[in-house]
Amino acid sequence: MAIQDLNPERVAETISLIDPQSKQTIGVVGDVSIPTDVAHCVNEVIAQWGRIDLLVNNAGYCQIKPIMDISHEEITRMFNVHVMGTFLFIQNCVPFMKQQKFGRIVNIVSALGAGASEFTSHYQAAKAAQHSIGKSAAISFAKYGITSNSVSPSTVESNLFYENDQNFLKHMGHGAKEELARRASLKSTEAVTTMDIARAVAFLAESTSNQINGQVLGI
Repeated sequence: MAIQDLNPERVAETISLIDPQSKQTIGVVGDVSIPTDVAHCVNEVIAQWGRIDLLVNNAGYCQIKPIMDISHEEITRMFNVHVMGTFLFIQNCVPFMKQQKFGRIVNIVSALGAGASEFTSHYQAAKAAQHSIGKSAAISFAKYGITSNSVSPSTVESNLFYENDQNFLKHMGHGAKEELARRASLKSTEAVTTMDIARAVAFLAESTSNQINGQVLGI
């Protein structure tokens, strides 16, 4: 397994959590929206294992802001992370998957990408685009034994959600914890956890899921 992140401390922390003993995980520091960083990450994987079986596009961030307050830079960053990053990793990984005649692409999208909200329009637009890329990849690469699917969680209780605490407070009048409770009250289940997402990805990554392609798994 290989992970990439902008923050070297997060890379080290993640590796220590998921693979403290076997040392079968490598970390690469880089920006998913920079072509040379993505190429470097993929080359590191090939140098280590000689193949790529699974690509998970899960880099992302969310920002709580009304449409009229979102800057050009904020829109650009949102699309760079979710859209450009997804494109670049697919373009760099698929040639190796083609050679193997096997590959799994899983994009982490969002239920918000299919809806509308007053305070996350740029995030929702980027997630909708990411979903569309996944569908196109499914059609483009099926003949090579490559599937492309998406996992679409609703509200995820994560550090990313709580990082928007002040933005929730500013624009909605309550903090992240209260917003999480409000959303939970609107559905019959608790907030999605990162482990729920991991299980969904693992299911789509299985060789036995070869007939599942171009689908969105909502959780």
